Amino acid sequence: MFEMQSPRWLELGDKLFGPVVGMGLATLNPTSNPSADLDRAVIPYLSLVHLVQCLQTGMYANEQGWHSAALCLIRQSIEALTLVDLGLQEAAYAEPLLDRWSAGAVTHGELRARLEKDVWHRYGRGLWLEPWAEFFGNLSRAVQPYAHYTSQLMGWQFQYLSQTGESADATQHLALFGLETYDALKASRITLLHGLVGWTLGRLLVEYGRNPDVLSYSNDIAEWGRSLGASKLLFKQKDWASELLPDMFFRPGVDWRDG
Repeated sequence: MFEMQSPRWLELGDKLFGPVVGMGLATLNPTSNPSADLDRAVIPYLSLVHLVQCLQTGMYANEQGWHSAALCLIRQSIEALTLVDLGLQEAAYAEPLLDRWSAGAVTHGELRARLEKDVWHRYGRGLWLEPWAEFFGNLSRAVQPYAHYTSQLMGWQFQYLSQTGESADATQHLALFGLETYDALKASRITLLHGLVGWTLGRLLVEYGRNPDVLSYSNDIAEWGRSLGASKLLFKQKDWASELLPDMFFRPGVDWRDG
C-alpha cells in the first residue's frame, strides 16, 4: 500500500522539538544564576514547563479526536511563550515586569504590548515576510476566542465526513459528533500549530543568542519555519483568526495534505 511521505515540517518538528525544549530549559534554569531571586527567576522556567506539558497533553488529545481540548491547550502554550520571551530579556528590563505579572498587576496582552514596543523590532521577520510583532500579535489574537467554550470552539468537535453543494449558501455537510470524533484535517491543522509553537520557541532562543547549542541548530530552525510557512494548511493571510476557524474545506479533488 502506498504511504504518503510525511511533510517536511513534521519531520523537522519530530527532530527539533526535544532539543529546542531542552535548550530552552537549560537557558532559563533558575539555579544557573545563584544571585537571582528564585521566586522571580522560576516564572519563565515554569512557563516553559507548562508550555511543554500543554503541548504533550494536546498531542494525546488530538490523537483521540478531542480537537477542541487540544486547541485550548495551544492557547495556554502561546500565553506561556510571552513569559518565556520576557525571561530571555535583560534582568533590568524583565524583572519589574515579571514582578507585576506575579502580583496580577499586568496582563499577558500588556506584556506583549511592552515587548512589541521595546523588543520585537530586533527579531526581524515572522513566518513569512511580516514583522515579528505582526506575526506574534496575530497568533495571540487568533487563539483568544478559545479562552472560553464558544460556538467557535464547539466547531472543532465535529468530524466532517462529506460536503455537497455548488455554493457557500447551498452547502450541506455530513458530520459526526460524540466523545471521540477524529477528523484528519482538524488533527493535521492542530499538529501544524504544535509545530508552530515549537518553532516560535526555537526562534526566541536563536534571537537570545547566548546558548551556543541553540546557535548550532539555527539553520535547522530556519528551515523548520520555511516548511511550516509553505504548508497548504496555512493561508498566509494577515488575519490569523481565519487560520483557526474550525471549518476549513478544500474543493473536491484538491489534496490538502503536504508531502
